[in-house]
Amino acid sequence: MEFFLGAFTAEWERRRAALLHDLSLGRIGPDDDEERRRASAPVRAGPAGTKTGSRLRAGGSWRPGTGRARPFGERPMRARFEGLAAGSQSAVVKMASFGGGSRLGAMINYVSRNGEVVVENERGDHLRGRDQLSAVGSEWDHLLKNRAASRDIGLFEISVTEGRRDGEEGIERARAIVRQGLGDRAFALAVTIRPDGSGFDIEGIAVLRSARGERLSADEKATAIVQRRLDDARSGVAGSASFRFTGYGNGTDYGSGRLRSLVEAHKGKVCDEHGREIGDRKRAGDLVQLEWRGQLHSRKPRDVMHLVLSARAGTDAPAFREAARDFLGTQFAGHRYVFSLHDAASDPKAEETGGKRPHVHVHAIIAMRSDAGDRIETTIPAFREWRLTMAEKARTHGINMEMTDRRDRASPPAYSKNQVRPMNMIGRTQHEGTSASAQRRYDTKRSDKDSFPRTPRSKAYARTAQQEWHSIGSSALLPTQKDFAGAQVIRFEAHPRASRKKGGPARPAVKFWLAISNIYGEVGGACFGERRYAAHDPA
Repeated sequence: MEFFLGAFTAEWERRRAALLHDLSLGRIGPDDDEERRRASAPVRAGPAGTKTGSRLRAGGSWRPGTGRARPFGERPMRARFEGLAAGSQSAVVKMASFGGGSRLGAMINYVSRNGEVVVENERGDHLRGRDQLSAVGSEWDHLLKNRAASRDIGLFEISVTEGRRDGEEGIERARAIVRQGLGDRAFALAVTIRPDGSGFDIEGIAVLRSARGERLSADEKATAIVQRRLDDARSGVAGSASFRFTGYGNGTDYGSGRLRSLVEAHKGKVCDEHGREIGDRKRAGDLVQLEWRGQLHSRKPRDVMHLVLSARAGTDAPAFREAARDFLGTQFAGHRYVFSLHDAASDPKAEETGGKRPHVHVHAIIAMRSDAGDRIETTIPAFREWRLTMAEKARTHGINMEMTDRRDRASPPAYSKNQVRPMNMIGRTQHEGTSASAQRRYDTKRSDKDSFPRTPRSKAYARTAQQEWHSIGSSALLPTQKDFAGAQVIRFEAHPRASRKKGGPARPAVKFWLAISNIYGEVGGACFGERRYAAHDPA
């Protein structure tokens, strides 16, 4: 089939069309093109002379069109650990959020500081001002499904007019009526008995998806469906039951918040569909998070993602911009994206509102679907690969950086943004937990308390890491490197699951490294502390 390159107005469209045409005719294979790009490392020039793009990584498990680069292979653990001991910072690649097409404009406004910060796209074009930024939405429109979030939780009220039945409590009667209308759905309710004895009112919250997969929409149509079921079930019964949905929302956060409000409004006199009392906020949160979560089958639109790349304070900003540009061009080739760099010197946002952070970082908004129709993977292996790629690109531009895994140092798991709320935005953001358990997780992460893995696979990984740190510490020449490696050995050896039964004596290796730490701890510990915290500052 013949086609004309002149039909495409943009250069990147012509290049893509030519490549796909050659592939369809068998002139080149994906691997041939990959080797060509690796060998020549082409750099594309944007209209303003800016450089963008980079060569793709090769090897490893790679599938075309997923937005994932072909890895050269995992960087050896020994090399990574030696780099960290020598002072390299950790590669920080964080998923800030997902969003639907309707949020694209707001996300771009955020990373561009409402048009005051220059934004660069995947072609190397520099976008300035609201007009150029607003045009991104129309360019990406064919990639955005603009789906609405699923309706997972519904709020309802039922007004029941009937006399009290002998031997039947109001809340038990209310549970039976709600079950008649909602069927096998999970719900929680509170009952208010009318003083005049004419009946009672029910206020409740319910999972909109039934055990059989039927999902109510919590609108007028759904209200009519439930009302009809109630009328059929109460045929021949004196009195009436009037049902209506009063609201709906998405996800466990919405459900937890609404159920807690219900508990507070009725002073703990709330029960679930099984008659179990929900007496406080903790029980309300646990019910939604632990029991209702699996029934929701919640869905939020994921048309775009917000990615944050961070480096420690003092990192050369222009070099980090180049590294981020290469990372995005390599890892998300074929996808639309825009990115901007924020640093303390150029950030127009005030410090007290979260701007002018001491560490340099890049915000990137990326379309999840490529022009070829393939979606980006956001699995744990994918994130590990992203950090590997980011570290490679940083080293290429003179920034000492390594990919790190929390099992490398027996580090605690991260806390999610839903588990904390910001208290102070100046410098490094201070948070507080949204619950007692969330506060413990936050405190554990901020204090960098050791956390030994539990699964067999991760335990084996951790044992290998422990051996590597021990070897590096034994052979290191500089005191600071020896102390850094020794501190990591202590974290592994001192943990009960890693080395001994709880309460047992410390192993000789622990005593050896404790002695080393006592000698070099002041210098090495200070160096390690700065590196540890600065590298993981939130953007």
